[in-house]
Amino acid sequence: MKLKRTMRIATGLACLGAALTVFIPHLTSYISRAAVVNAPIISVKSPFDGALMSDALTPATPVLPTSTIVELQASRSSRTELARLEARSSILAREEVSISTEISTLSQLDQRLVVRMERVQTLAREVLEAQLSGLRGELAAARERQDRLAREALRFTQLSANGSVPQAQAETAVSLAAEANGEVIRLTAAVEETVRSIAGIQDGILPGLGTEDGSYARQRRDEVAIRLADLKGRKARIAAQRVGLLQEIEALREEVGRFDRFAPRLPTGAVVWSATPAKGAVIASGDEVLQLLDCSRRFVEVFVHETAFEAIRPGDTARVRLRGSDETFLATVEALRGAGSQRATGLLAAEPENLTEGSLSVMLRLAPADVGMAGVAQNFCDVGRTAEVRFDREFGTMLTVAGHWFEELLRGIAPSLAAGHSGDWFGASDAG
Repeated sequence: MKLKRTMRIATGLACLGAALTVFIPHLTSYISRAAVVNAPIISVKSPFDGALMSDALTPATPVLPTSTIVELQASRSSRTELARLEARSSILAREEVSISTEISTLSQLDQRLVVRMERVQTLAREVLEAQLSGLRGELAAARERQDRLAREALRFTQLSANGSVPQAQAETAVSLAAEANGEVIRLTAAVEETVRSIAGIQDGILPGLGTEDGSYARQRRDEVAIRLADLKGRKARIAAQRVGLLQEIEALREEVGRFDRFAPRLPTGAVVWSATPAKGAVIASGDEVLQLLDCSRRFVEVFVHETAFEAIRPGDTARVRLRGSDETFLATVEALRGAGSQRATGLLAAEPENLTEGSLSVMLRLAPADVGMAGVAQNFCDVGRTAEVRFDREFGTMLTVAGHWFEELLRGIAPSLAAGHSGDWFGASDAG
């Protein structure tokens, strides 16, 4: 009887001790087993169309700080376009030189036509001056003959009136005098016409001298002037096009020089998350070349009950133990996020758990991982591993959360027993 009573007391003390062992850590700390190590993913994309010149990288390959991740060589499309533009610029330059040569040739032709017109003008002036001199001599002789015949006509008319000479002889003398007067008028008009022709030469009006009257030279000069105006306009347009083309060439040359080779580097260590294409593979502009796990920005996302929101502050420290490891380390609280906040997905290596009602997400900053150490890159810097996190709390908060803890513990004890494990954290069920 006493033995049974002793066994019952011992059993009760053992159960009480076990309960205290489970309960006391939750009174002195916030404990969460719903935690996962995470890190951002860096996507490396090609800035141009090119080919992969570096060796292919496989997942879990370490990328040391300041080392070249991948090397891309720009495709020939940009270089071909640059060569095409340079060839076009050369063609425009030669065309501009050709137009300048033609302008120079036409200008020389115009000068020769000017000399020819000047010679024609000089010849015309000399010929007209010689004609004028002859006409003036003929006019002087005609006036002298006019005076002589006029006197004879008057004398014969008087003699005919006295009956000294026949009437017919007097009429002949009058007719000759009238003829001499007409010759003087004709020669006077010829002299005036020649004087006006000489004056017209100064204005570029050339008289006809045999088969050359100056009209051919004037017509040719007009044609040359029209052609020169057209060529000068074309030259100006080509020069403007070439200036614009040279600017485009300079911009493209700078772009080709800048993007001819793409060899990015990171100041911190990383791990290859997704494999790259094979060496020599063609990469289009904007295509993703590979993904890197940024081991310099690791963090642990912890889920606890929202009653700890006021007790946990950014800058606090927590003790973290990764599942499967006996070692613990300290981590600093970086941020807190409630269940109603928008989750950041798609840019993280690990899939974050969904927050349920009454849950609080705590972000713990971890020290950067040294990817050069053995096994670190192969374990992806422990990203994806679950952890147990313990936050120390003051004695004044124990009674505040004790009721919540017992309530949640009783609510979750049945499914926990069925699943074969206890609640994931103090004050929250496994679903939390």
